[in-house]
Amino acid sequence: MKYYLAFTILLLLSLQSCQDENKPLNQLEFYWDQTSCSDPWNTSSNNSNKETQRAIEEYLSDQGVEGAKVLSIIGDGNGQDCKACFCTTGNRIYVTIPLDQKGKMIDLGFKESN
Repeated sequence: MKYYLAFTILLLLSLQSCQDENKPLNQLEFYWDQTSCSDPWNTSSNNSNKETQRAIEEYLSDQGVEGAKVLSIIGDGNGQDCKACFCTTGNRIYVTIPLDQKGKMIDLGFKESN
């Protein structure tokens, strides 16, 4: 009986370790390549990550995307060497959403992460 209990606990722990640390199993992850100043939530690359995060979550809620959370804003995108508002900064904004919100995110121009 002790072995059965130990095996069950080890199995549950190993399954938990396969889960992405920040993304629950019933969620999808999307990303947005930040622009200098033409993102629909009206922030620019001069705003702090906290300000941008808050603006994105409010924007998505206003657009009917329920339960969206910004996971990170990191510089792993493709930046453009230009000064126009539509030029990408190189920052990529990662957002997690419930599975049933996928269509709305695609309609808004977000791309699904792999």
